[in-house]
Amino acid sequence: MLNKLIMVFLAITMSSMGAKAAEITLEYRDLTLNANLELAEGQDLAAGVVLILHGMTAHNQMEIIEASQASLLENGYSSLAINLSLDIDNRKGFFDCSWTHTHEADDAVDELAVWVQWLRQKGVKKIVLLGHSRGANQTMIYAVERDEPEITHVVLLAPNTTLNGKRQYEARFGSNFDDNLARVKSMVESGRGDELIEKFDFFFCPKTTISANSFYSYYRYDDRFLAFDRYLPRMPRPTLVIVGTDDDLQPNIPEHVAPYVDGERIRLEEIEDAGHFFRDLNIEEAIEIAIDFIDSAG
Repeated sequence: MLNKLIMVFLAITMSSMGAKAAEITLEYRDLTLNANLELAEGQDLAAGVVLILHGMTAHNQMEIIEASQASLLENGYSSLAINLSLDIDNRKGFFDCSWTHTHEADDAVDELAVWVQWLRQKGVKKIVLLGHSRGANQTMIYAVERDEPEITHVVLLAPNTTLNGKRQYEARFGSNFDDNLARVKSMVESGRGDELIEKFDFFFCPKTTISANSFYSYYRYDDRFLAFDRYLPRMPRPTLVIVGTDDDLQPNIPEHVAPYVDGERIRLEEIEDAGHFFRDLNIEEAIEIAIDFIDSAG
């Protein structure tokens, strides 16, 4: 699929390659993608990079991502934290619910591929993938389905293992999930997936405007991005799952991961009192655990 991904422009806004921080932008499918590069002192890109993906409609400057990059930098690791476009040109910050949702779940896999391609062109031969929340699931799907040789390790922070979308949806909006899903499924199957629906509830956006394809791609019952138990055993590289014991958004992650933990290819670490977003010092502990994993797993 990479041969279909067109990258026609690259801009690096940095005073020199010796700079520690840089915004990277590139063109992809009529959109500008952006990412934040943190280059470890005395290193170039060829030394290796941790490629970081945020959760769902979040961004690369939220606390957990910025803290991850800072902690990695302190430990001598360069990192590239990307922003998914979500079909918005040069998107920054959280997705604004006043915008129209036309993005789809598979877009994340394609955009990860674009950034890996950029790193490859820069001579990077060692890439660690790190994803948070739904971004962890998208990272896992990418690692399994693309299996790129540059990927050496995968770190999943608080991945979605619980199929609680319907429960959360109805609790948040008070609308009938099955009825809404049936409506968009009918539109998609009749070739009307690009049509927009107004005042429709979606993730964290009440009464937003969304295409049928977008809603269906994220909420369909056979969504492979929620098929954690089918993909984790297939991980082609050493994989570390890090969870917080106080994660109320994705409870009981350890019991879903435990059947696949072998201590070598699949590992699990829990951080006491950490929630879904690993606030304060919890993310530093998580990154330290991730670094130990990377070093010990070769």
